[in-house]
Amino acid sequence: MSSIHIKNIGPLNNTGIVPLSTVLLIIGRQSSGKSTFMKILCFCRWLEKLIMISEEDIIPQYTHNLKFLNDLKAFHRMNDSFFSSKSEINYEGDTISISLKGNLSNVKITRKPDFIDKRYNTKLSFIPSERNLVSAIHNVDKVYRSSERDVLFNFLFEWDEAKSPYTSENPLHLSVSNNMEYVNDGGIDMIHSLETDLTFSPFFASSGIQSVMPIDVMADYFTSLVGKRANMSKHDLTNKVLQILSKSVDRRQAEVLEENTSEIEQQLLNLQNRIAYQSVQLFIEEPEQNLYPDSQKLLLMQLIKLIARAKVKGKKDSILAMTTHSPYILSTLNVLLAESSAMRVVKGTDKEAKLKTLVKDEVLLPFKDISAYFIKKDGTLDNIIDKDLNMVSGVELDGVSDWVDEKIAMINSILYGE
Repeated sequence: MSSIHIKNIGPLNNTGIVPLSTVLLIIGRQSSGKSTFMKILCFCRWLEKLIMISEEDIIPQYTHNLKFLNDLKAFHRMNDSFFSSKSEINYEGDTISISLKGNLSNVKITRKPDFIDKRYNTKLSFIPSERNLVSAIHNVDKVYRSSERDVLFNFLFEWDEAKSPYTSENPLHLSVSNNMEYVNDGGIDMIHSLETDLTFSPFFASSGIQSVMPIDVMADYFTSLVGKRANMSKHDLTNKVLQILSKSVDRRQAEVLEENTSEIEQQLLNLQNRIAYQSVQLFIEEPEQNLYPDSQKLLLMQLIKLIARAKVKGKKDSILAMTTHSPYILSTLNVLLAESSAMRVVKGTDKEAKLKTLVKDEVLLPFKDISAYFIKKDGTLDNIIDKDLNMVSGVELDGVSDWVDEKIAMINSILYGE
């Protein structure tokens, strides 16, 4: 299983080894290090993808001249103060390992023994908390300028790609509203109200619609790519196939055709894994942003449904990683886990049909596919999965209830006590 371990970077002191799962929640207070964790993880996953799909050996590019660290800081806008001589990143991926020790050290990248056979293509997308920029600022793609391809530049670039299919003939219903849909009108973002039959710019929509629109569009589009061929010209594809054939024939010298054919078939299969997306990886900051509790529930259920769809279509595990401090996200997730657990219990009994009237199959989530961690004040992580109850603990998020109970008790004591 893939994992990451981060030490002494920004607010993070020691995360411990964090295994990756289909759904990964990172929970914590403001400025606790949630985004720092997510950005480092996403960067390591992106670099692994780049190494897996590249025909050339690009590892030396990142193991010299501090390129790994400099690119991480530049892309995710992390300054030098985040790092020190005690900083560490230890990443165990599907096909490579990444190890960084110290802010002035080069990273060490190692291919795993089965790298050639296990490498594949995946679609990654980082959806930042600043996502409502696409709605709040007219022509943001023209207004925003960056000398570097940082996370916001990349987000806007991906947004332009993701929104293209959702024309007036193929609108996308927004997860948080039954009567609103997104429409790409010749490159212009629009919201169509089914209730009033009016179409208007998201600039005039509520902050909740502005926040959820990019998540809905990008999650729907990128999960739909799983199983489909990545962007590649016919010329490049032909050259890759010819390279495989020529290398195999040269090595075998065409002496034993049957053995050669077997090797060629394996290499073509490996090529297929790299030219078609085998999974999707979504990294979303604070999906609850500006959303009413019921809307948070609807958005999370939609995201779970989409990631489940991607898992069925792909050969590799997809990932939905989110940062949050919303108790409603946790509560919704726990209901989905309870439904999944109940379905396993009643399977094959007379209660199965009755339970199916309450449960939507597309959001059933096996308990093993969930992991959740709380970042404590000291920069360490607590695993908040309760394996006995098959639930994610929300105790760490609910520091207000005790305060409310105590204050109400004190007030009542003054009012009604002796």
